[in-house]
Amino acid sequence: MNVIANLIRTRSKMKPVFPLIVCLIVFASMPCLSSAADEPLDVNLAENALELAEQVGRWLADNTVPQPEGITWPDDVKNPEAISYDLASGVAGKVLYFVALYRATENPDYLDLALGGADYLVATLQDPVVFEGNQRKASLYTGVSGIGVALMHVQHHARQTKYRNAIVKVIRLLDEWGVSDAQGLHWSDEFNDLIYGDAGTTLFLSWYAEQTGDEHALDMAHRGAQFLLGQADESADGKFWYFRRGKPFNLPNFSHGTAGVTYVLATVAAQTNDESLRLGAQAGFDYIKSIAETEGGLLRIPYGWGSESWDGLYEFGWAHGLAGTTSMFVRLQQTGIDAESAAEFERLSRHTLQNINLPGPPAPPFAEPSTPLDLRFGRAGVLTLVGEWSIDSTITDNVAELRKALWSHIEQAAIRDERTAHWEVDAPEFMGGGRAAYTGIFHGAAGIGLAVLRMHARASGLPPYVDLPDHPIK
Repeated sequence: MNVIANLIRTRSKMKPVFPLIVCLIVFASMPCLSSAADEPLDVNLAENALELAEQVGRWLADNTVPQPEGITWPDDVKNPEAISYDLASGVAGKVLYFVALYRATENPDYLDLALGGADYLVATLQDPVVFEGNQRKASLYTGVSGIGVALMHVQHHARQTKYRNAIVKVIRLLDEWGVSDAQGLHWSDEFNDLIYGDAGTTLFLSWYAEQTGDEHALDMAHRGAQFLLGQADESADGKFWYFRRGKPFNLPNFSHGTAGVTYVLATVAAQTNDESLRLGAQAGFDYIKSIAETEGGLLRIPYGWGSESWDGLYEFGWAHGLAGTTSMFVRLQQTGIDAESAAEFERLSRHTLQNINLPGPPAPPFAEPSTPLDLRFGRAGVLTLVGEWSIDSTITDNVAELRKALWSHIEQAAIRDERTAHWEVDAPEFMGGGRAAYTGIFHGAAGIGLAVLRMHARASGLPPYVDLPDHPIK
């Protein structure tokens, strides 16, 4: 694997060469961004974004850890003992990043790095001890569903039997681990949510079925969505879902609560034509509307309830703020569920994100998140969302200005030399504290790099380079 890293060190920078027809030949089922090609191409922005993305790739290449069955990366380069397999922090996330970088450049060295990580994931699936006693083992961001996402992207470019068999193994494990009862199908005894729980697992199966036409996977997704519907709590204005069953943690935004579950119900309802799921998604949206606060044309959705520290707290990011919950507004429009109201809430969200002083310190009552740059809580998550907004929209807000401002902020925060780039943070206590140089999607270089590559695709008039189940393509 040192050979691969050396090739990336010495290879001259490549221009993006994927034509627009990439939509048709790579992901047959991935919707193309019809509006992207209508926008004026920003050549300078695209070139600068790709340069930074490749510098991130070289930094990750420098920090590979060879294994007998492939390659890995430490979750945190400053604390290299922990090596995870998952999509959030681990190897699967880096595999996804290198697939995206390969698609942006056609540099085969990046695909080789993705394949090295994929080989490790294949071996991981053969070791049952890895998953023993893990309540999150089936999940999208911390379990085998995320491995499935990474391997699906690899399989599109390296049609090898071992990857195809490994994807089948993921589906088989989810089938074996599923608990079926009168309410439907579930995998976790504790978590409802998109990151750790049954919402994420259900969404992966739905996405996989959409990609492959696998009717059994779709049936599992359908039964998973039915189970989630049965976990809802009633409010005066709709339905909501607790993060953890039996615990009073109501975190209503995208990652751990009602917005994420609503996204899943709407997605599966559209695939299965199940009216009960459509009504469940509507009820979830009704609840979000009931707790939403608007003042001066700005939209706020509370962080949640269950801890005094959450009182009066509002965030802007993917996990607990508008950037993530806007994905629900988009998916409702795509599936025709209260589409007019969902479009208005998307408009309010867009207007808010452009008028709370980002990328600087957010205007009160919005709070600075615990990790201010990353994809999970910080500005990279907003950049990922903005990358899907059309510049020539009928909405008058200046999307291009916010996109460039976020990009400039993230670029200036990078630690760069002539070859590499990464970001370092002061980790909050719940993440262990201390100085960290994370590599993953949620808090590290791979996630920030994916946001940059998504912006690069838009600036180049192309669709996103990778398709994630919870990132709706507009």
